[in-house]
Amino acid sequence: MVRFGISGVAGFLVDAGLVALCTQVLSIGPILAQVIAFSVAVTVTWLINRHWTFAEHASDRWLYELARYVTANSVGAAANNAVYVSLVLTITAFSKDPVLAVAAGSLAGMSLNFASSKLIVFKPRRAA
Repeated sequence: MVRFGISGVAGFLVDAGLVALCTQVLSIGPILAQVIAFSVAVTVTWLINRHWTFAEHASDRWLYELARYVTANSVGAAANNAVYVSLVLTITAFSKDPVLAVAAGSLAGMSLNFASSKLIVFKPRRAA
């Protein structure tokens, strides 16, 4: 769980950093900025989880595993992004500083993502 949490922090930093870059430097709206940032962040967390958190259960079929990771974590992603969008669209402080909304969304999705990663994506293989 600790390694998964560290992976989540790395994903949060990527997500928040890209949202800040997109909104503050590139003048992209906060919703599109999150779509871009979240896509990169989920790939980063998969890589960390694959090579560190759940390395002993990583699949040789990495593309299939990535697809399973994204699919299995879609519930957590939905919770994450629903919180983000709700905050950005309804509370001025979050629309002015969407990185705060990224943090709130990340917390909302983390436990769902851990469960689906451990139980679905990186589950232990059966002995032959």
